[in-house]
Parts: sequence; C-alpha cells; structure tokens
Amino acid sequence: MGTLTKASPNARELTTEILDETLWWRALKLVIEFLRAKGVEGVRIEFGFVLDRDIAGKEQGRNQVLQLAELEGFIRTGVGEGTIERKGSSDFVFYALGVDLAFMLCNDADLHFASAETSLLAELGQVLRASEIKVYDSGRPI
Repeated sequence: MGTLTKASPNARELTTEILDETLWWRALKLVIEFLRAKGVEGVRIEFGFVLDRDIAGKEQGRNQVLQLAELEGFIRTGVGEGTIERKGSSDFVFYALGVDLAFMLCNDADLHFASAETSLLAELGQVLRASEIKVYDSGRPI
C-alpha cells in the first residue's frame, strides 16, 4: 500500500482482492468505463522494470500518453509481449488526465487505485463491488 500516494500525501489508496485473469480484465474494463463516464479522454502510462526482458536484451515499455479508447488494447498487447505483467515482478501504472485518479496493475495481480477525492474512490469502489470484485482500504473490506 501507499505506492500511488507517495506523490500526494492527501491521497487515499484502495486495492482489490487478488484477481484471476477473468476478474483482472473485468476490473480493467470497469475502470475504463468509469473513466469514460467521468469525461476522461487520455491517460499517462508508466511501465515497471521487467527483469526478464532486460536479461533477454529486450526493450522495456516506454512511458507515454494514450487515448483512453486505446488503453485496453495497449495493455493486451503489452501483456502478450511481456512489457506488462499480470503476475510478475513489475507494476504498470496509469494516471487519468483531467481527473484525480491513479491506477496500478500490481505485480500481485490486484488493482490499486488512489485519489485525494474520496468521493471518486468510493464511487469506483461501488462499481467494482457491484461486479463482485472485493475492494479493501488498508486491508479492511469496504
């Protein structure tokens, strides 16, 4: 906990349960739909360091800005080529542009999300819980 809140001491971070592959993709789709409903059009993405790619002499992912509509396909491609890991050694982070929300697809196969706007966190938490995805605040179910 706390990885996404280092840059903003007022932010609060929530996490989901460890997600199997089906729930992981469902959670990602729900996040994208939530951001679209909030008027978000773009995201800034940051890749974690993937040791296996480095050892193999392959390039790491490049941090960049994407259109929100491209995010799911971009992540699918990244998972396929190994620049994004669902259960690995690195995290993948994205920040909604224009809305105070940050997300981390964690190397533990859970999703972290943070914001200083507690109403946004609560609303997104409700969306995820309505799809039977457990959400936690400091290890306690919400």
